[in-house]
Amino acid sequence: MSTAGIQVYLISGFLGSGKTTFLNHLIKETPPDLKLLILMNEFGEVSIDGALVENPELDMVEISRGSIFCACVKGDFIKALYQIAFVVQPEVLVIEASGVANPTDIGRDLFNPMYKGNFASLDKVCIVDAANFLEQYEIFTAVEKQVDASDKFIINKTDLVDRQIVDRIRELIANQNSNARFVETTFAEVRVADLFSGISVGGNEGAKELVQESTLMTNDQIEEVVDQILDDQAAQVTPPDHLISMACRWLTGSVNDFRHIADNLPSDVVRAKGFLFEEGQPYLYSHVGHSYEIVPFDSPRLSETFMNRVVFIRREFKEDDIRGMFAEKGLQLV
Repeated sequence: MSTAGIQVYLISGFLGSGKTTFLNHLIKETPPDLKLLILMNEFGEVSIDGALVENPELDMVEISRGSIFCACVKGDFIKALYQIAFVVQPEVLVIEASGVANPTDIGRDLFNPMYKGNFASLDKVCIVDAANFLEQYEIFTAVEKQVDASDKFIINKTDLVDRQIVDRIRELIANQNSNARFVETTFAEVRVADLFSGISVGGNEGAKELVQESTLMTNDQIEEVVDQILDDQAAQVTPPDHLISMACRWLTGSVNDFRHIADNLPSDVVRAKGFLFEEGQPYLYSHVGHSYEIVPFDSPRLSETFMNRVVFIRREFKEDDIRGMFAEKGLQLV
């Protein structure tokens, strides 16, 4: 591959900000001859967002059960990057970070000597939920860390707030990050060319050859490097916020049965999402902040394993109350 190296684009943003929606717009604007790879990270214990990606032929790597920037799955992230750098070798790597991630050390991860300079550049964009950002900023450390780590900010869902709120968001972010650049939009619709020139023009042409690894490290060697990295970064790989993820799956029941649960969720639930199934029709359930929606949905990536499966992310470390609500409505969890 003739290129200066793999271009990397990080998409961050708190839970429910619109990262996957933005990702779908990005994919549509990507030239078909560009070798693109998506690395999708979910805090939840099962992956939901992968089914929301509209292109069924797109190459994807999914890492769930925690943030790739925390100790719980950082080792998996480092190993995945090694395979991407020397085996997959895309022209462009897009990383969609978990909504609760602290991505401030992404540069140190990508430009570690073990990758031999194969990751050549890094662009960082943060998706901001205009309707919930000010409240989230006051509560969650991850939001502050994402502001620190980003270069460009997409202020999304501007149709849900008045102008004063948008101006306040811009002011708050600019006061914390003096290099911030802003785009305002709804439904995460932006021109990718305004953010990521490398994707829009189809990569780096005519540059030096990608550095090749003649012999890949063994699994044991990679494990040694991972252990060393985690030891060196011990203070930086703890989660910025204490949240719990719980997954619920059930076999039968109506959408209205589940709607009763959605209407009465504990107030500490900050995000919930998943897929419901009734009479042959899939539905997408999405809870953000203080509101939710259940809408008809279909995707070529949606399989039976996703049906009647929902992930809840909350601040209280308990599960019995939500599981009890399922039992009250006769939805038997499996």
